[in-house]
Amino acid sequence: MKIRTFLSALSFVLLFAGAAFGQDAKTNYKLQLDSLTSAKEQLSAETAKLKAELDSLQNYLASFDDRLNLKKQELMLLRYGKKTGGNIAAGKVWKGMTEQMLRDSWGEPDKIDKNVEKWGVFTQWSYGKITYFFRDGKLTDWEEKK
Repeated sequence: MKIRTFLSALSFVLLFAGAAFGQDAKTNYKLQLDSLTSAKEQLSAETAKLKAELDSLQNYLASFDDRLNLKKQELMLLRYGKKTGGNIAAGKVWKGMTEQMLRDSWGEPDKIDKNVEKWGVFTQWSYGKITYFFRDGKLTDWEEKK
C-alpha cells in the first residue's frame, strides 16, 4: 500500500514537472485525478473485503468459544459430577474446594506462594487482584485487593 502511495505521488510530481515544460497542466491534473480516484476505489473495495473477512473471523471465534465452553462444562460434569462440575464450569468458588478444582475453574494462577510448616502446607494463589488461601490443598479463604 505504501508503494502505491509513493507511485501515485511520484506520477503526480512527474506530471506537474512535465507541465512546467510546456504540457497542458489541465490534462495532467485530470490524468492524475483519475489515477488517484481509481486507486481510492480499489482501496475502498479492499477495505470492505477485509472488514467482511474480519467479521466472519469474529463470528467464527465466538462460535468456537461457545463450543469450547460447552466441552469444558461436559468435562467438568464428567470429572466432578453434576452439581460440583456445574459450579466449576460456571467459575464459582467456595471454601473447601481443592486446588485442582480452582485450577480447572479459573486456569493457571498468575502467582503461587507456598509455605510448608509443621502444622500444614499453606499456599496462596493469585489471580490479578484476588488471592486464594489454601491449607493442605483445600481453599480456606480469599481476599480481593482494592
